[in-house]
Amino acid sequence: MNANDKNLNYPLGTTEIRTLALVTNPHAGHGASQIASARASRVFADRGIDVIALQGANPDDARKLIREVIADGRIDALAVCGGDGMINLALQEQAQTGIPLGIIPAGTGNDHGREYNLPRGNARDAAHVIADGFWTTTDLGRITNEAGEQRWFGTIMCAGFDSIVSDRVNQMTWPHGRNRYNLAIVREFLAFHSLPFRITLDDDRVLEDPITLAAFGNTRSYGGGMKICPSADHSDGLMDITVIGKAGRIKAALAFKSVFDGTVEKIGEVSTYRAKKAYVEYIGPPRQMNAYADGDLMFPMPVTVEIVPGAGRYIVPRP
Repeated sequence: MNANDKNLNYPLGTTEIRTLALVTNPHAGHGASQIASARASRVFADRGIDVIALQGANPDDARKLIREVIADGRIDALAVCGGDGMINLALQEQAQTGIPLGIIPAGTGNDHGREYNLPRGNARDAAHVIADGFWTTTDLGRITNEAGEQRWFGTIMCAGFDSIVSDRVNQMTWPHGRNRYNLAIVREFLAFHSLPFRITLDDDRVLEDPITLAAFGNTRSYGGGMKICPSADHSDGLMDITVIGKAGRIKAALAFKSVFDGTVEKIGEVSTYRAKKAYVEYIGPPRQMNAYADGDLMFPMPVTVEIVPGAGRYIVPRP
């Protein structure tokens, strides 16, 4: 894609924000989002912005509130105060609407905030970015299951070891935050063996080897800065696919270490691809293998994952 095409397909702009819907996840960051939301709301008031506060009783209720406030045309922008999971929830209603999405990072991973250079740990600064109203157009990922149900995502979809770790995390109540994820990695790593998958890229290239994990990236990082797709570009119309192949525990450990420092593409057991679409299926002994994206459960496999060019619109710091 040349520069002229990119400017045409991925426009930038500024929206004058007079009315804003602010969605808060009261549980994100173990209550930190409530504090962040209050601080951001004071900034919005000082900037003369009317805020419609949204807080659903559960995820379905929150989606309904977001859907209704977008549909009635009252808002100039939608903002989320929470983590990547709450942003994912908002994307289900905001994607392809043209309504700019602002983010006040207040979760554990905050990989959306990391990708778009948003202030993390400072709700006031993040609120000023939103109030300025400068937005950029991006790609989004979309996952479709065998029943035709669809879910959007903004960062990365994972399959394999990562999915098993996420299953484990969701079963745990202690410890909190990143430490829970790290403990789940250790527990699953001790019992892990490679998994048989078939991955079909753009309907013509088939990968059918045992894998440790596969990541399908619209952006570069997941899990709080783990650079599993370090070369991903969120506005190129393609997803970066990182596959860690069959590996013993020592080599797998080295591969996981490289994810943290962004050198995973240099590891011998790692292969990288680019594609618009992939069909991902687990072909091993019967068991449920789940697809996760933005840190949340999407669907049991098999699934089709694809990039939808220009489907996202985020409020970001002005260049």
